Amino acid sequence: MEACPRQLDHLKGLLQPFSLSTGLKVNFYKSMMIPINTPDDQASTLAASFGCILGNLPFTYLGLPLGLTKPKVSDFLPLVNRCERRLLCTSSMLSQAGRLEVTNSIFTALPMFLMCTFKLHKTVIKQVDKYRKHCLWRGSDINARQPPKAAWEMVCLPKKEGCLGVLNIRT
Repeated sequence: MEACPRQLDHLKGLLQPFSLSTGLKVNFYKSMMIPINTPDDQASTLAASFGCILGNLPFTYLGLPLGLTKPKVSDFLPLVNRCERRLLCTSSMLSQAGRLEVTNSIFTALPMFLMCTFKLHKTVIKQVDKYRKHCLWRGSDINARQPPKAAWEMVCLPKKEGCLGVLNIRT
């Protein structure tokens, strides 16, 4: 919306009936205003009148990096770090079948959320696949040198074809 106090009052006027009709309380102090091409003094005045904080681009919303440019590989490092932390804490005491379930449910679901919005860089997909392979074949030991029991391309084929049915996140 335009950086206009009148429009901001109308927005606040729309949120109040929504709050009353749903029973949900709108917490303006947890809201953030992101000004684009607006002078700093005008933006801070608008944020103060709305009762929210003033933010800037880029920012993270629901775990998604949002900005005016295409996300870089470094913007997806939280995803890679999350996969690494999950690998260390989940797959140490599991059987092979349990590790297959963790690979399918956790390590495939983490990047899928981001992939619904962004096309991930090949390096990010490669790193996530590395953690998925480690989870499936080696457990939580990242430094283990145990060879895989099957080629990853075969592991990603459907169960109908006699394979493990792990989703291929590259495709």
